[in-house]
Amino acid sequence: MTIRCLHTADLHLDAHFPAWGEKEAQRRADLLKTFERIVNLAIKNDVQLLLISGDLFDSPHPEPATVVRVQSELQRLVERGITPVLLPGTHDPYAPKNSIYRRETFPGIILNEAQLSEPLHLLIKGVSCYLYGFAYQSGKAEELLPSLQRRNLPGFHIALLHGSRRGSPEWNYRHKDLPFDLADLESLRLDYVALGHYHTFEVLQDESGRNIAAYPGSPEGKRFGEDGPRYCALVTLSAGGARIEALEVNGRVLAEKELDLSGIVTLEGAVAEIRRYANPDLILRLRLTGTVEIPLALPSLMAACRDDFFWLELLDATRLYDSAYARRIEHEETVRGLFVRRMRRLIEESPPERRPMVEEAFREVLARFTAAGGEL
Repeated sequence: MTIRCLHTADLHLDAHFPAWGEKEAQRRADLLKTFERIVNLAIKNDVQLLLISGDLFDSPHPEPATVVRVQSELQRLVERGITPVLLPGTHDPYAPKNSIYRRETFPGIILNEAQLSEPLHLLIKGVSCYLYGFAYQSGKAEELLPSLQRRNLPGFHIALLHGSRRGSPEWNYRHKDLPFDLADLESLRLDYVALGHYHTFEVLQDESGRNIAAYPGSPEGKRFGEDGPRYCALVTLSAGGARIEALEVNGRVLAEKELDLSGIVTLEGAVAEIRRYANPDLILRLRLTGTVEIPLALPSLMAACRDDFFWLELLDATRLYDSAYARRIEHEETVRGLFVRRMRRLIEESPPERRPMVEEAFREVLARFTAAGGEL
């Protein structure tokens, strides 16, 4: 006998993106569309449970319109015989008096107990399933984790846990986090632990290679570093263990790339190189490198290229001070020539940790000289 679950976490609905200006509202809408895509995947894959392991919302008080959309989507699952299981997380905790989980009801099951006394029993396709979980509380991990220990009852045993795994590449323990390690998860003897909190997909196995838990990661990249495809986890539980499949779910892709502009002599040439990455669904941070033969005016580059991407961020790490262009103008008897001579000497004499800042100032001033259209 098998049961199938779709596992997600860290959707951060209603997150704010203030640095993105006019694109902020659209990016917030992206997150909600991805949640709806996950609901569609649950239906398409004929699962019995949708597990949401914390941080469905980015705060305890999301916008009313977002709450209504979520309630509607969860109800759609219930009407198809799929049970949503929600666990409050660090961003949307149950503890605050104004928590959304205190003010609103959601179709399905909310694991909002401060401490688990007994697991919740469900009968799925004639098979017993026991759900474990407790609402996140700051600094309570050591005393609460033992409550997830498997009870001696026949059936499948599943826990939802929002916390930080020691040894993970994302490990950055803060007192408010709920820390655990792989040995803690193994000791629970559960069929599957649906994790949340870390934003990268990761399957955890015991020493025998048996899958015991997974982080599905954030289904839509929230910040740079959460690059590339994003997933939810399709989990099939059987007597043989847990089979975990990553299902790609993101609508847009975040990427960080480097572009060598060595030899570029015109703004149009630089624009053409950047446009090689053009994609209206791409959120791109592009680091420009190489020795260029023209000062790059980033505002002009951005104005020429931004409409080719959903979001574009340019970082100028090009070298200009040792270009043929700089060597040519340093002999001018002009303010520009004097500036180049002094700055080239300052760059060469600067310690390594200070040099990038000085080179940036050099590029910025030469770009302004070029924009002024004269040698001064």
